[in-house]
Amino acid sequence: MSADLILTNGRVYTVDPAHPWAEAVACRDGRIVAVGRAADVEGLAGPGTRLIDAGGRLVLPGLTDAHVHTLLYAIQRRQVDLFGLTDLVAVRERLAAAVAAAAPGEWVLGRGWDSNRWEAQPTAALLDEIAPRHPVVLTRMDMHTWWVNSRVLALAGVTAETPDPPESHIGRDAGGRPNGLFSEWNAIALIERHLPRPDAATLAGWLAETVTEANRLGLTGLHDQRIEREGAESLRLFQALRREGRLTLRVHSNVAADYLAEAAQLGLQAGFGDDNLWLGHAKAFADGTMGSRTAFMLAPFEEELDNTGIAVTPPEQLWSHLVAAGEAGFPMSVHAIGDRAVREVLDMMGEWAATRAGASHLPMPQRVEHLQLMHPDDLERPARYGVVGSVQPVHLQSDWRTADRVWGERARYAYAFRSLLDRGAALAFGSDAPVAPLNPMLGIYAAVTRQDEAGEPAGGWYPQERLSVAEAIAGYTLGPARLSGKADRLGSLAPGKYADLVVLSQNLFEIEPQAIPDTKVWLTLLNGRVVYGEEA
Repeated sequence: MSADLILTNGRVYTVDPAHPWAEAVACRDGRIVAVGRAADVEGLAGPGTRLIDAGGRLVLPGLTDAHVHTLLYAIQRRQVDLFGLTDLVAVRERLAAAVAAAAPGEWVLGRGWDSNRWEAQPTAALLDEIAPRHPVVLTRMDMHTWWVNSRVLALAGVTAETPDPPESHIGRDAGGRPNGLFSEWNAIALIERHLPRPDAATLAGWLAETVTEANRLGLTGLHDQRIEREGAESLRLFQALRREGRLTLRVHSNVAADYLAEAAQLGLQAGFGDDNLWLGHAKAFADGTMGSRTAFMLAPFEEELDNTGIAVTPPEQLWSHLVAAGEAGFPMSVHAIGDRAVREVLDMMGEWAATRAGASHLPMPQRVEHLQLMHPDDLERPARYGVVGSVQPVHLQSDWRTADRVWGERARYAYAFRSLLDRGAALAFGSDAPVAPLNPMLGIYAAVTRQDEAGEPAGGWYPQERLSVAEAIAGYTLGPARLSGKADRLGSLAPGKYADLVVLSQNLFEIEPQAIPDTKVWLTLLNGRVVYGEEA
């Protein structure tokens, strides 16, 4: 039988160690039927075959982002964007413009602020000067701290008498009055319940636009890191797009650990679904974040000697989640940023693997999200326990200065990708969007250079942790495929696998690393069908 589509005249990097390079790929019925020399593969062409000339461009397996808060990203794309603003003046100017454009009394929502380089710290009073009559809610870039004005405090009924919710923190001034900062989920919930919510049709449209953007960036898959607040809605919307033929991504959809009992009662398990949309891991949080100073630490933050962070989920509850998840047929996905959180999660996963005979029945490996700071004694433990590190290289671009300041010498083992790989750990790369940009080229650049987009610091931040281009590409291809238990179908270009491919404007193996962020996507294919590019 002839091929449906042949992509030829490319520099095809297959991510298959047995046959790493080729010139052409032939597809039929959504699967790859041949990879090899152009002369051989083109022999599969027939009268109805579509032939695409890659023009010598680099061809890769379709890229997968292993950590996205997809619905939140779709929503926050429409909010005031404060990402990358390093001084308070610029923040105030952008916010003032948004307030001026808003209708009387309309909520003004923004995202992406980071006060670590500001000359003053965020308070409700600063927002009151700009928006005395509009409710204003601004989420920090890590989403773990919200900044609101006095109008929102009044609407939410938060006063000096409001106690800190469990495993959370309400910022207060010297007199004990709320200062407009809410850190971690139980505190954030005091505000979030009052936000206006778009209807389902609007959200579906926004989510479809996000899927299109992902294809434009070369993504053919993502791991949706849902948490309980938007989880059910997110999964319903993905299913709707799937039915309508608008889901041009493969979606690994996590389940909030708080809903394990309901999933078990229904008989649902990890992997339920098909190869386009399936249930993934059970998601839980061990701690907060570095930027919000809520990461759970073995020793205090450098600038706050009485602060070792927050255990967002108490250890005994996290252990219960791990056991319940395993019994229900779900591996766990646990957020861990601080070195103590990472150690305690690895302790639990190691103990579970050693004492529970059911590890082999799980369809996917256990995973730890972020692994942002590790004690050197713990570096070999992910490989020992078969735990995958789901990490986000792009974070170090905005975090390296803060990490040096709040972690000091301990930052040597922050984002320790080389150390983990050299000890046999498996890694999968993602963005954590909307915490960071969705573009995987930025993640590849950060993994290879250990620098921000300005090329700082010179020589790279702890350059001994840099990866090769091939290793970084594997983090966006085979890494996520293995994490989903689908490496036999996804993650590399070989006969029998799904025909998910991306063609880039530049060859990442040949250009200077500083040019990687400028690389564009020329073509994206899913199931052998063009979903983005001039040939669509």
